[in-house]
Amino acid sequence: MFPWEHAAVGYILVSLWARVTGRRLDGWAALAVLFGTQFPDLVDKPLAWSFGILPSGISVAHSILVSVPVSIVVVAVARRYGAATVGVAFALGYLSHIPADLLYNGFFFGNYDVIRAFLWPLSHGSESSMGGFFAQTWFYLRRFVIFLARPEAWVLVAFELALLGSAFWLWLGDGAPGVELLKRSVTGIRRGVTK
Repeated sequence: MFPWEHAAVGYILVSLWARVTGRRLDGWAALAVLFGTQFPDLVDKPLAWSFGILPSGISVAHSILVSVPVSIVVVAVARRYGAATVGVAFALGYLSHIPADLLYNGFFFGNYDVIRAFLWPLSHGSESSMGGFFAQTWFYLRRFVIFLARPEAWVLVAFELALLGSAFWLWLGDGAPGVELLKRSVTGIRRGVTK
């Protein structure tokens, strides 16, 4: 699954959780869910593709044996410091990554063997070549473009439009959390540069 798809899935889950529990999502929660949804790939892909430390780009951080305990610790620490919503946003984003990858690989590409990767260290997925981060990224982008040329690709395109549209609609309904944080950051950087 591509980063924007993970972000959409995670945001939808966090937004629905916030609505059900009566929580308000702020910029920090939006940032936490965005980081949580990307976290497994930020850990596993460089360590496998660029450094050859991990056997696969889907291994340690994708494992349910790692992601569940890490999420519990993050929520506990965040709660301790009065940022429970931020902790839960990260955890839901992180935990959404695994079933999303499984669904995407299985449904769209018929690769149900990937389920083994989510049980690291008991097992791991297919070995990744250590061709470098950019070479591997280019490989997956080319595979995606080739898939889009197939007649059944309209299902994926419709799915993506619905997914991204739903996330955007919920984000707007939540008050576009994160925009104000981004504006403050840009203003701070601008002031720092002009001094």
